[in-house]
Amino acid sequence: MRLLHQPRQIKRDDISKRQTEPLFYVLNLPLTQLDENVAACISHESTFFSKVFKTLKFMLIIRCVSVSMLAAISGCTDAGAERQPHETNFRVFNGTRFANADDLDRAGLLPFTSIYDVWKLTCDETQCYNVPTESQFKKTLASYVAQFRSSSFIAFDFENIVIDKATSAEQANNEVQLLKKFIVWTRESYPKAKIGIYDYDFNSKFLDIRAKIYREGGFDFFAPTMYQRWPNHDIWSARLQAAITNDHTINKSLPIYAYISPYKAGVTKNGFLGDAEWLAQLADTRRVINGVIVWTQSSTAIKLDTNQSWEADLRHIVSGKAP
Repeated sequence: MRLLHQPRQIKRDDISKRQTEPLFYVLNLPLTQLDENVAACISHESTFFSKVFKTLKFMLIIRCVSVSMLAAISGCTDAGAERQPHETNFRVFNGTRFANADDLDRAGLLPFTSIYDVWKLTCDETQCYNVPTESQFKKTLASYVAQFRSSSFIAFDFENIVIDKATSAEQANNEVQLLKKFIVWTRESYPKAKIGIYDYDFNSKFLDIRAKIYREGGFDFFAPTMYQRWPNHDIWSARLQAAITNDHTINKSLPIYAYISPYKAGVTKNGFLGDAEWLAQLADTRRVINGVIVWTQSSTAIKLDTNQSWEADLRHIVSGKAP
């Protein structure tokens, strides 16, 4: 078997690469510097304060650190993204099917299955076309579950029937009905599976129609595509926040697991993202959503080079460390 990816030397610059996480620097300030900050809050000319300073010292340190933490959090939430308590239960999914993909599974990533549109589905205002039979669908689904090693988390990657790309409400509703049928068939095959769909959640077109498949009996999670397709990280962050806003409008109780890739636009031939961009994406998603689905073009006939810096960053996260 051949390697799909060219090895990339693992590099680390703990200062430049961690600028997206200023909170760590606040927490790592030496006590002497914090003492100076606390002392600045107190007039050294006051006899009273000088007597009680030692007693109040740690209370004041906590107070000042809390203020600094709030300021740091405010400073690192790009594009107005609201901070949410997802870090402690943040999930990192392995959305690859390499011959040695279980290397990342053993590191702590969770296997995740994508089922692709091998039928070339389409819908218009009257009906949908190239729809598989129940047996055809279930057979294809079983094949992908075997390749990706998971029947616990499954996402439909059917880009020809992504609802926000529909040209009319009638077409969008036909796509909803077809997706509902596929959800039923998937649950019949894997009753315990959590099911979602690869989608462009940052677009708000037909949001009310999309909402129909995220209610009871519908999808169990959102899976917005957040491959870096844009000129800079600020735009990427704005799109992430737009996806969160739209998804919460539909169903705030469901988790959001974003598709991300270490490659530009998720395409291997485009080359790797810069280290700073990759680390920023990991930091931002960890702060505001429930998890990420790490995806690259892959095949069971190809081995992944396991000595790449983007993989090391993922191992840091699943081990409980910051990227």
